Amino acid sequence: MLKQIKEVNELVHTWDLDQEQRNKKLEILMKWEAQLEKEEFKTILEICNEFNYYSERLTAQAYKSVFEKNACSIEDFDTFIEQSLFMPLRRKDRFESAIGMFFSFINVNKINVNRTYVNSPADYLKKYKASKEYFRKIDNEYSQEDDNQEATILSLQKELQAYNKNTKLSSKIKKRISKLQFSKARRKLRLEKLIEDFHENYFSVKNLIIVDDFIGTGDSVVTLLKEIGRIIGDSVISINLFLWVIEASESGMEEIEKKAKELRIKIEISFYKISTDVLEEDIIFARNNINGVKEMIKKINKRNGLRTSRYCKNHAIASFVNAPNNNLTVLSEESSTWTALFLRTKRNKVKRKTSSAELKDTFQYLRK
Repeated sequence: MLKQIKEVNELVHTWDLDQEQRNKKLEILMKWEAQLEKEEFKTILEICNEFNYYSERLTAQAYKSVFEKNACSIEDFDTFIEQSLFMPLRRKDRFESAIGMFFSFINVNKINVNRTYVNSPADYLKKYKASKEYFRKIDNEYSQEDDNQEATILSLQKELQAYNKNTKLSSKIKKRISKLQFSKARRKLRLEKLIEDFHENYFSVKNLIIVDDFIGTGDSVVTLLKEIGRIIGDSVISINLFLWVIEASESGMEEIEKKAKELRIKIEISFYKISTDVLEEDIIFARNNINGVKEMIKKINKRNGLRTSRYCKNHAIASFVNAPNNNLTVLSEESSTWTALFLRTKRNKVKRKTSSAELKDTFQYLRK
C-alpha cells in the first residue's frame, strides 16, 4: 500500500503542476484506486506513466522547439517569415482552446503581430479570392470609363481647336477636359491603392503557417483542406501550407498528406513529438498481454458509462488549455461514477431557455 502511494506521488510529480493541481490529481487517482480492482489500477497507473501534460511552460518550450527546427531547415528563414502569416487551425465565434495555444506560440517565438491572422486559413483565402475578383471588376470598370473619357477628351480637344478664338466657349471646353482628366487621375490613384493593399495583404503572402496543438485522426485538418480546395480549386491562387503542432500521430499525418495530394495542395507538417497509442503492442504492454489490457479498459468504460469517441486514438496527452478528443477515454472523459484525470471540456454552445417576456422585449426593441 505504502509502495503504491509512493508510486502515485512520484507519478503526479512528473507533471508540471502547481501544488493545488497536484493535490487534485492525487485525489482523483485515490478515487480510482478505491473504484478499481488491484490489477486494473496497476494497469491504469502504467498508462498514466506515459501521459504527456503540457503546462504553459512546456507548451511554450515545445512551440519554441518546432520554430527553431524550421529555422534551421528552411533556407533564408527571415525571408520565409516575411512572406508568411501565422494563424490557428480554426476559430469559432467564441474563445477556443486553439486560440490559447496560438497565443502561446506567438509569444514564445516573438512573432510580429502584423504577421498573424486570428481567423482560419479558409477565411483568409476566401477574402484573398474575393479581393482578387473585386480588383478585376473595378479594373474592368475603370478601363471602360477611361476609354470612354479618353474618346470624349479627344473630341473636346478637336472642338477646342475649332473654337480657339471663342474665349468663352474655349474656357468651358478646357474646364470639361480638366474635369475629365482629374476624374481619370483619381481612378488611377484608387487603382494603385487597391494594388498596394492587395500586394500587402495577399500577393506578398506565400505561406500560411497553421499553429495547432495535437493531430489525432487528422479529420479537422482534412476538413480544412477540403474547404480550401473548394475555395482555390478554380482560381490561380498559389499558397504553401505549413502545419506546426506539438504532437502528431503517424496515421493522422498520413490522412492529411493523402488528402492534400488528392487536392493538389502543398502542406508540410512539423511536430515536437510523435503521439503514442498507449494500447499499441510493445509500447507499454507486451504483445501477449495487450488484448487483455484492451478488454480490461472496455470493462472499466462499460461499468462507468464512458463512451469512446470516434476520434479516439488511445493517446495520453493534454495541454494547460484542454485535452484532445483522441485521448484514451478513461483519462479524459467522465460520468456520474467516473472522474477524468485530465478532463476534456466540452465547448458546444448550450442554448439558454428564453422566457416569453424576454422575447416580447426583444420584439419591441427590434420594431423601434
